[in-house]
Amino acid sequence: MGSNLNLQEMKIKITIAVLALFNISIEAQELNFKINAGPSGILYDSSIGDGKLKFGGGIGVGYTYFFSGHWGITAGVDVTYSQNSFGLDNGTTISSYEVDDQTSAFEYRVTPTNYKEDQHFISAAIPLMMQYRTSIASQTGLYFGFGGKILFPGKQTVKASASELQLSGYYPDVNLLVDDLPSHGFGKVTDWQDKTAVSLDPAFLLSAETGLTFRLKERTQLYTGIYIDYGLTDLAKETPNANIVAYSPNGIDNIQADGTAGNRKIVQESRYFSAGIQLKLGFSLAKGRPEPVQAKAEPPAQTQTAPIQQAAPAQQKIAEAAPARKELTAEERSYIEKQPLAFQEIGSAKVTPELASRLDKIADILKADKDTELNITGYTCDIGTQQRNLEIGMKRAQAVSDYLQNKGIESNRMHLFSKGESEPLVPNTPAENRPLNRRVSLILVDGK
Repeated sequence: MGSNLNLQEMKIKITIAVLALFNISIEAQELNFKINAGPSGILYDSSIGDGKLKFGGGIGVGYTYFFSGHWGITAGVDVTYSQNSFGLDNGTTISSYEVDDQTSAFEYRVTPTNYKEDQHFISAAIPLMMQYRTSIASQTGLYFGFGGKILFPGKQTVKASASELQLSGYYPDVNLLVDDLPSHGFGKVTDWQDKTAVSLDPAFLLSAETGLTFRLKERTQLYTGIYIDYGLTDLAKETPNANIVAYSPNGIDNIQADGTAGNRKIVQESRYFSAGIQLKLGFSLAKGRPEPVQAKAEPPAQTQTAPIQQAAPAQQKIAEAAPARKELTAEERSYIEKQPLAFQEIGSAKVTPELASRLDKIADILKADKDTELNITGYTCDIGTQQRNLEIGMKRAQAVSDYLQNKGIESNRMHLFSKGESEPLVPNTPAENRPLNRRVSLILVDGK
């Protein structure tokens, strides 16, 4: 209760402060337009590669509210173009876990030579900065600004290339390394290149700028100076169990790039950075103090009291009792919902004899109550890509639905879902836990 009152008091104080700020006497307000240019992109921290900033730039529009002769607050919108390059050290091998077209799990190894990415993206930013300015001559002044920005980047466009890619698969169950089987996605690719798009996360930036001002006209100022923006949070969206290229079980002719930005095995940190020269044009907006307007008091309006009409008593309706239906017992519900259906083999959606025996009993229970529906959700362990695991989860849910349908359960009573590797029943480590996560859950949905 006390914390809620304190929060309410804080909101009231902030509101009063904002209203006071906008009602005090001010010297000027300013609308400004800016353009800047310089190195702009992502600073990468990588133990197996190196990134370099390239030339970028931006434009922006802002509004400065001067609450004294020297100090003001600036807000607005900026749009920037950023680009950089990133290269992997030769001899580096990137590994991820995949499932091949025979549903066998393996370690996918990619060893590139002269791997390089050219990256660029466009972003929007909302700045909020304090600005100080003072005169140093009759028509010249000094300004300094500091504050922060919220950066909203678009997708990063990546053009990747390598003189050679060695694609290999290691199967730990049989201690087998496959590196020359092109028809199944393993082999050597030369003069490879591809494009992809990588998602980036919003970031918080620290910003500063300084320079000289020149009065061009009575209400026009030219700002010339330098600026710097530095990211406090990572830009790259993390992509777990990713590789620099996607595994293709259908061959090595069309290997698709996945990018390096979000791969924590390659890039440990990705911070936005931009610095360079900046030009701004500021246009002062004269604001006179409006005369207060005295409102004329109006006589209170006479109100007439309308007679209150009493509502007629509503007629009571006699509801007909719905015929009772057979409901499932607590034991029957527990038999269906409590224990998931186990699919312990990797990538398998086969209904085993043990599963068939249990599904027979479940079908008999569902036949006794035609109004009850069933949500069927398939799951996997964490071996394989997220998309592949969603497909396997749906295949398992479909296999259960098909079996029950063959036992006389209507298909419109069953609703299929897949959550892949998400929501594991137990942690996927140690490896002995993984078979428990390869399952199908059943949830009863009571009919109306």
